Amino acid sequence: MRLAILLIVFVCIVSANAADMIVGDTVHRKMVFHQRVKEFAIPFKKRIKTLTYVDAEKRMIKGVQVLDADFSLASANITEGGVGFHHVTVRMKSQRSHPLNYEVEVYV
Repeated sequence: MRLAILLIVFVCIVSANAADMIVGDTVHRKMVFHQRVKEFAIPFKKRIKTLTYVDAEKRMIKGVQVLDADFSLASANITEGGVGFHHVTVRMKSQRSHPLNYEVEVYV
């Protein structure tokens, strides 16, 4: 349990400086959810979008991948659930005055 918490903290620290967020194992896993999240830019504003996925079959999530398609300084965080749960909530925030363009994938 301590190792899992340490691993999650390490992943959060490493992903804090990157636009993409990959948590858990996505290699050779079944992708059960894929969605592109796009929001247009508004001058002097940050765009914030929250996306929630709940697996209807209650399968445990093995990996979450959130990729920034614009290679901007936007950020993505898991705010609820995630690896080891059957649901995940991802919060995405754009850079000020820039659009939000992410691809969210969930693997079981």
